[in-house]
Amino acid sequence: MLSFEPRIAVIDDKIDEVEGIIQKYQKEGVGIKYFNAHLANGDDKPNIHFSDLNLIYLDVHYTENIRDYDPELCAAWIYSLVPEYSFYILILWSKETDSKDEILEELKKINRSPFACIVKQKNDFKTKDSWDFEKLELSIKGELEKYPEIDELATWKKSIIHSSNTIIGHLVKGIDADALKKKLQKIIIGHGGTYLLGQGNENEKRKVLFDALDNILSSNSKSTRPLEEITQVNNENLYNIPEFPKTDIDSKLNSWFHFILQNPIPKELIIPGLISICENESLIKNYNIQRDDNIAEYLSFQTNHDDGERSPELIDIAMIISRPCDVAQNKYGRNLKLLGGLLILNPIRKKNKLKGKSTMPLSLKIFDHLYLDEERSDCALIFDFRYAFSLPPNIFHERFNKIKIFNKELLSEIQVEYSSYSNRLGITQII
Repeated sequence: MLSFEPRIAVIDDKIDEVEGIIQKYQKEGVGIKYFNAHLANGDDKPNIHFSDLNLIYLDVHYTENIRDYDPELCAAWIYSLVPEYSFYILILWSKETDSKDEILEELKKINRSPFACIVKQKNDFKTKDSWDFEKLELSIKGELEKYPEIDELATWKKSIIHSSNTIIGHLVKGIDADALKKKLQKIIIGHGGTYLLGQGNENEKRKVLFDALDNILSSNSKSTRPLEEITQVNNENLYNIPEFPKTDIDSKLNSWFHFILQNPIPKELIIPGLISICENESLIKNYNIQRDDNIAEYLSFQTNHDDGERSPELIDIAMIISRPCDVAQNKYGRNLKLLGGLLILNPIRKKNKLKGKSTMPLSLKIFDHLYLDEERSDCALIFDFRYAFSLPPNIFHERFNKIKIFNKELLSEIQVEYSSYSNRLGITQII
């Protein structure tokens, strides 16, 4: 069933104090939802998050008694409306505005900090009979002008929405329900392979369908970007790049460029690019790259550092490098092909390098400044092309703990480099 969601939410226990805001946005054609937050007779909190909520007006008192204020109650409303780490702008629209820091602290605890928090005292906009909502909106727009880069992200977002609607419009154009079903089924079999014929395996079929639609979206969105002129302030600032910017490395953003965001990873999933922690002593003994003398020397800075920092943790991992088409069609034989490597948590870096000795072995492939989760927010991955091995799928499931999946672009790069390394003939030296 198609869903119709608001882009703005208003949380207040008194409808008369926000009715003008609601009517103003409704006249402009913007989806807006009011929630009565009164503690005694208010609305229930939503049990499903909204996916595109950009602006939230939040009162901080939900009864006539000012002593009933509780920052956890305020945060609970935000918790019910948006998922973790969502982008949204919070407007504290209240007669009591000294609670901003307390509320932001509670939101931080539940991973729902707003992009910006704008405090507006209701009495500053009070008129004889109501509130001056035109003045309020201009005041908010003035605050948001401090972040002109958001305009460019909003433009990009429009192109994604436009592209997805164009794709769906083409898929359903001029056909009945049966024809639409068959068209989607052809996409599933065409991209996933004939092994998906028949009943069952629904989650894998959905994954194949959504992956195919993602590919269409990626290629289509370039032609649907809104033809909006770049603002002068962004011309002079955002797009004026005289030298490489020097900022802290955003490991989480970096990981989004590296990994497919799938959490949790299904227990029985087999997919090229799947990275897993080895939990079997026998496999570690045979395929542990740490015991290789060349690797041990290269990683000496990680194992023998004396900088007084917290010690790195080196964990044995492996990645599936079987051919994607073979895995998709269940034709990889009785064994999966794996590439051995290391996960380094809290790596020690010297001049932005992980290594001890100066020359890196040709067989190594390194990915640094990565993020796995809140507990493992700074890590690096190292793979060695010499340590390839094979295992039956059931053994793989038993002895490995899945953690991340490389995206197709990086997997392809690794497979090309692995193939190139494996086919090197070497040089016969004249002595």
